[in-house]
Amino acid sequence: MRRRGRLKGPIGSHERPASPLLFRLVLAVFGLVVLIAGAVLAAVLLGSAPLTIVLAAGAIAAALNVYWVDLRRRHER
Repeated sequence: MRRRGRLKGPIGSHERPASPLLFRLVLAVFGLVVLIAGAVLAAVLLGSAPLTIVLAAGAIAAALNVYWVDLRRRHER
């Protein structure tokens, strides 16, 4: 099946704006750093095991999100 219309220009041109994946990656890394800091502070200062476990699980999920967004960014190029 043929695609209709003309081919778009390179990424970043007027016809094909830059992807928002870089901004999403920055937000994902920021969230990962915040969750890691929260888990460390919960473990060291508060000594709260349940809070540390929840924040550590969130940090693992955030790390997977960072990996997934980076993978999509590489695939887009």
